[in-house]
Amino acid sequence: MFWNDLYGWQRNLWDDLANLETRFQTNARNHRSYPGIKIYAGENEATIRAEVPGVEAADLELQVQDDEMNIKIKRQEIEGEALRRERPRGEFEKTVRLPFRANQDSVSAELKAGVLTVRLERAAEDRPRKITVAAS
Repeated sequence: MFWNDLYGWQRNLWDDLANLETRFQTNARNHRSYPGIKIYAGENEATIRAEVPGVEAADLELQVQDDEMNIKIKRQEIEGEALRRERPRGEFEKTVRLPFRANQDSVSAELKAGVLTVRLERAAEDRPRKITVAAS
């Protein structure tokens, strides 16, 4: 058991060292977890909530195509020197895979209190159809 733990620890160490270069960079492209999202899916609809505090509606761009939604964000830099900075700044792009193909005409988005809420309806051609079986 000790050797299994030792090899697992060693493998984790090598993985961490391999990612060390990108771990401490402040380049906006390395913030892959921004924005934090949650996807709620029903049978014929889905709701996506993204946490984007401090972002204005004019700085957001959404694109929906088939079963993917692309979020582009431009977070403006605040004037002055920051004593502490925990929120990323710059331009971000995140692609979210949806659980179904979305109807592009019925997508709605709302930004309220730093939370972006996107509602998507399932495309009619992607909805499951019930087939009646005839008995003979």
